[in-house]
Amino acid sequence: MRESLRVAGFLQAALLLLAWPVAAQIRVGMISNSLSGTIAPGYTADYGNMTSSDHSWILGGTANYAGSFYNPNFLSFNANVYVNQSRANSDFQSISNASGVTASANIFGGSHFPGSITYSKAYNQEGNYDVPGLANYVTHGNSDAFGINWSENLPDAPSFSAGFQMGTSQYSVYGANDQGDSMFHSLNLHSGYTLAGFNMTAYYADGGAHSLIPQAISGDQDTEIHSDSGAYGFNVSHPLPLNGSIAAGVNRSDWDTDYLGNNSTGTVDIFNALAAIHPSQKLAFTASANYSDNLSGQLIESIVTAGGAASGLNSNEASDSLDMQGTASYAPMPNLQTSAYVERRSQDFLGESYGVTSYGGGASYSHPLLDGYFNSSLSVAANVADSTGEDTLGFSTNENYSSEILGWKVTGAFGYSQNVQTLLVTYMNSFYNYSGSARRRWGNFGVSAGAGASRTALTQQAGTASSSESFNASVGYTPLIMANGSYFKSSGQALATGAGLVPVPVPSPVLPSGLISLYGGEGFSVGVSSSPVKKLIMSASYSRSTSDTSSSGFASANQNNQFSSIIQYQVRKMSFNSGFARLEQGFSASGTPPEVISSFYIGVSRWFKFF
Repeated sequence: MRESLRVAGFLQAALLLLAWPVAAQIRVGMISNSLSGTIAPGYTADYGNMTSSDHSWILGGTANYAGSFYNPNFLSFNANVYVNQSRANSDFQSISNASGVTASANIFGGSHFPGSITYSKAYNQEGNYDVPGLANYVTHGNSDAFGINWSENLPDAPSFSAGFQMGTSQYSVYGANDQGDSMFHSLNLHSGYTLAGFNMTAYYADGGAHSLIPQAISGDQDTEIHSDSGAYGFNVSHPLPLNGSIAAGVNRSDWDTDYLGNNSTGTVDIFNALAAIHPSQKLAFTASANYSDNLSGQLIESIVTAGGAASGLNSNEASDSLDMQGTASYAPMPNLQTSAYVERRSQDFLGESYGVTSYGGGASYSHPLLDGYFNSSLSVAANVADSTGEDTLGFSTNENYSSEILGWKVTGAFGYSQNVQTLLVTYMNSFYNYSGSARRRWGNFGVSAGAGASRTALTQQAGTASSSESFNASVGYTPLIMANGSYFKSSGQALATGAGLVPVPVPSPVLPSGLISLYGGEGFSVGVSSSPVKKLIMSASYSRSTSDTSSSGFASANQNNQFSSIIQYQVRKMSFNSGFARLEQGFSASGTPPEVISSFYIGVSRWFKFF
């Protein structure tokens, strides 16, 4: 009943949009507007193992109304309404019928005081719960968002801009008997001014968020995260002789989070300074210094910013960090850049003092090679720790190459790093990544293939690795037929948030084990499309993935299978559409069988340009 009322409301809104311009046209010379859209009657059927089957004749469509008042630079506006749109026959990404509206307005666009307002609302729309490197879990629900922005840009006066955004989302995960939701709001202020050669900027930001993480992901029945955060700061810069400049800034940020009744609050003050000179076109020197009065707070903030919880981390202990670095760079030739640096880092953390002195250098080179182009970089660093006096050697290298060989367009990239410094001097990171692709065409016939992989882990810290692999290929004779396929595999550590799993933003040994989620899985997808005659489009795709997730000893084996197909034929402004979509998704932790839901649609649509 509620969904019917919502659809009826949107139909009324669409009728109002149709009637509004007619009355507005009376004010000739003040309003210019246009209205276009589609009307799409059709037959739809939905059925599944956990929902009641239904079928009906529905009326859907879209409407796009745009215009301006007096002058587009004075006031312009745009509104889009869509009703009963399904993934089986459109791009609205929903197995079930989705309805919604988006609207925006711009005022004083041609003045020194421009502003804008945006609004969107969606019902019964499909979404995703993200999983790094794997197929995302499918969700469906409602969402809305609102934003307003305004700025002042008077000449010879301080600039000022302000923006406010807020939004909510309520969703359920197919195959899991639980709900998720998220909410956010943010306020941003910014100002800038130039006086006597000094470029000055100031900012203020404040925001908050709430997340309810689905039980199938978190392992807890009521996993709620509430967080509020704010920041403000001032930065100034000024030119220096020898084509140089100097800049400095002070920034303060704060947070207040609550996770399962555990509260965490704190503030972080960061001071930074940077100076650089260029005595010649080939030679440059830079020096920088950064100080933080709360290193523990920086770790917590990175978790809160990612949408995770900070429970178990002590934000009240005394901690700080100081980083000072000097760099000299020289370009002996146009395609070769070299550099050398010395860096000193000292930190007080977890009741201990740590310090590392690093010396290093590097070079980057680029040059044409075998009818292509080659880029390479290499850096080496020697690190001496105060506590042990032991030396560690770290290095990084990256190579990229692109060319055309015997008609094949090929690209390749490789990167490797060992003992790279992280935010904490006590932890080093190592990783590698590579990717490559090749493609060629013989008239209308073409083939392509690609592959990539990556892995990252803390040096000498077992169990901290995250990795991913992917392969893809396509072949086709356009426009007659095209086929593609891909394979992917991923595993690692993550934080569970209201929007999905996100990679761990800080060295995982610092995080309490209860905050870390483990994930791993693999999958593949295949697709085929064809346009045998003009204005006829046929396509079908299938994807399958399996994964395992674990958090706080709570494990779940998950699966996701999706199939969709579409046939569309257009005759002038008339389009005949037919589509079918099927989703099977399940979580062993839910205690129920995987949910299967299917949607079928066949109908016609007619495009109109009303005025």
